[in-house]
Amino acid sequence: MSVDLGSRQFRIRAFAGSSIFLLGIALAVGGMLFFHVEQLTPIFIINVSMDLCAMVLGYILYICAVMDKQWNGDNLDNYLLMIVAVFLGLYADMVCWLTDGVADLRALCISANTVYYCVTPTVAYLFWRYVLTFLNVEKEKSRKYDVIFRLGLLLAFLVRILNIWGGFLFTVDKSGTYHRGGLFVVAYIYSFSVLILTLALVVIARKRFKPYQIVALFIYSFVPIIVGVVSIFVYGLSLLCPVYMTTLLLIYCILNVVQGKEKSVAENELRMASVIQENMLPRIFPPYPDRHEFDIYASMTPAKEVGGDFYDLFLIDDDHLALVIADVSGKGIPAALYMMVCKSLIKSQTIAIGKKGRASTILSNVNEQLSENNDLNMFVTAWLGIVTVSTGELTYSNAGHEYPIIRKGSGTFSMVRDRHSPPLGCLTGTRYMEQKAKLDPGDILFLYTDGVAEATNRDNELYGTDRLLESLNDGSRGERTAMEIDFDVKQSVDLFVKGAPQYDDLTMLTFIYNGR
Repeated sequence: MSVDLGSRQFRIRAFAGSSIFLLGIALAVGGMLFFHVEQLTPIFIINVSMDLCAMVLGYILYICAVMDKQWNGDNLDNYLLMIVAVFLGLYADMVCWLTDGVADLRALCISANTVYYCVTPTVAYLFWRYVLTFLNVEKEKSRKYDVIFRLGLLLAFLVRILNIWGGFLFTVDKSGTYHRGGLFVVAYIYSFSVLILTLALVVIARKRFKPYQIVALFIYSFVPIIVGVVSIFVYGLSLLCPVYMTTLLLIYCILNVVQGKEKSVAENELRMASVIQENMLPRIFPPYPDRHEFDIYASMTPAKEVGGDFYDLFLIDDDHLALVIADVSGKGIPAALYMMVCKSLIKSQTIAIGKKGRASTILSNVNEQLSENNDLNMFVTAWLGIVTVSTGELTYSNAGHEYPIIRKGSGTFSMVRDRHSPPLGCLTGTRYMEQKAKLDPGDILFLYTDGVAEATNRDNELYGTDRLLESLNDGSRGERTAMEIDFDVKQSVDLFVKGAPQYDDLTMLTFIYNGR
């Protein structure tokens, strides 16, 4: 999921996050001044200073991570939540030290300690979620464990809330002084269990990690566990939340920065592939400015960075024009590569024998070449037509593609339900049928891929051929050029889908025959 750094969504998130973090830091500094931190004991000063430094680090990490979402997408959501949780823990820890021993602020000290105790299980659960999204293993088993961990987290929160009255984890006496309870160790059971089980998941799925990623995740898990164990036996130095923030910096540097770099390289390669693909399709319209016998326009909008649809149009000789539109099965790079091979084969075969008007022979030859060594079992639906420009005679063959739409004269657009042949690349020895039509001056031929009719809105409704025909037959703008027809249909589709993500390419070709 790419995030536009100039978008309103990014600005709102960055501003809201900055406001929360800066407000927290300002309140922390204000609290230190109010309580005259310089008069506290040295150990108190050390703890408060570490908390403040870690809070500043958390703010910097948050801004970097929000900006980095353009490369890492939803995987960073749990990381951002971990930063917020640790930041809250650091603030609570600072309040705990500043109010410790102040009788009038006993209630605030209890509240701050309760919040502080809630941070560790929260961070442990978010780390589990972070690893799940990093691995992209949202499967049935992981969902079961996730439900258990959520219930455990709720139970951990409940225990900490009940501690306010029970005092089994910690107490704050009437003088406002904090004391550990007899069951203090219980506070770590959930967190340690989740971290260990998360590491078990890393070991099980180790083949999906790179070595440096496994090392980073183990460091992130074991360092807090070690610090937590040390804190059980040593009281007076609050290292847990500063260590959390430091390891968050480590995991960001090792995992997300490297992962973001890899993704940015991959996206650059995809952009290059997209440019190469675009350059293979005719993009200058009108393609033959000195030819007034016809008006033609085509467009292709890929659902992903690169698409599997393609169109082509070229003069075989002065009197024969070839029109091609096709849709490759699959998406992404494999479909784009297969598309380029298919387009080249169709064009070379058409130029070689197309002037004879045998569209069926061309597709038969292309099918034989595509069917050989087709280990990926990919196929192509294609429509190939050859127009004799001087007479308007059209011979065409349909290899499993969408029905063409034709408007005769000043009539209405209607679908021509011709006979289909199998798609290209499915089976050797396939014979393709050929059909003929006569275009008179003013007739319009509209070709498209299934991405047009199957465009889907947020309610999972299909655009459909009825809406397509309605858009084509919209007479409110009078007679339109080929480019205007393409624009109107595309605008109609956009208004229908209303920004919903599309999973298929949208390709159209409009041909208007003017005659001599």
